[in-house]
Amino acid sequence: MTEQGSSPIGAVFGVGIFLAFLLLATQTLLHLYATSIVSSATFDAARRAAAEDGLGCDEVPAQVRARLGSHGAAARVTCTDDGEQLHVAVTADSPASLLRVVDARGISRTATVRVERVR
Repeated sequence: MTEQGSSPIGAVFGVGIFLAFLLLATQTLLHLYATSIVSSATFDAARRAAAEDGLGCDEVPAQVRARLGSHGAAARVTCTDDGEQLHVAVTADSPASLLRVVDARGISRTATVRVERVR
């Protein structure tokens, strides 16, 4: 059998393309996972703060940072309570370094929950 037509250059090019797609898929999944975690932490902190015996806006930043772990240290958390509704906004950087080049805005989530009070 002859090996005419096979080339190490073509094989290296093919492996390089495969690894590039694998890197892109990994970065995309990492970004989607981080987005899901930030969304969950935002809504959960808003729900717990708006409960009848909730902690209010004072403890929301600490709750969100605790849920996000080491990624939450750089997160920006704002909480406003207008008496009827409680708004929690969280902005965090994406851990996917490749996607930071494409999307510099990071991850931004807002949760609005009705405040529960005895009437």
